[in-house]
Amino acid sequence: MVKRVVCGSVLMAWFLSLPALAVQDAAIPDEDLGLSKTSVFDVPSPDVVEYKGADPGANVNLPRSYHTAPPMIPHSIQGMVPITQEANLCRDCHVNPDLIGQKIDKGVPNPAPVSHYVDVKAGQLYMGRFNCTQCHAPQANVKLLVDSVFIPKKKVRRR
Repeated sequence: MVKRVVCGSVLMAWFLSLPALAVQDAAIPDEDLGLSKTSVFDVPSPDVVEYKGADPGANVNLPRSYHTAPPMIPHSIQGMVPITQEANLCRDCHVNPDLIGQKIDKGVPNPAPVSHYVDVKAGQLYMGRFNCTQCHAPQANVKLLVDSVFIPKKKVRRR
């Protein structure tokens, strides 16, 4: 009896593993991998990205994609990159702690928020955030790789 149960179990396990073995033989074509839908061995040339935005102070602030998203850069950053700890042109205009919490007039740069400072009163930036373009990106005219179905929630009014 035990012999029959063991043999039956082995045969059943072998029978159930046949479809799994057949799937291993089916390879995924290169064209179905990734977003580009080309061979993984191709070396694609990236599209030329056209950044929009005039000189600093000439554009309106762009809306954020979602509530906690870092704001987009509404002006051209040509000639301002690469950003290093020693050479950061963003600091020249945006490190203005006296404007934090104030209404900003058109043409006046938004001040870096409190989260970017070690000491706000002294205007001392936290240098772990010196690379502004790590979070903030200039607005560009690009085609989407994947269509988005994201619909932002309506703002909740707090009392």
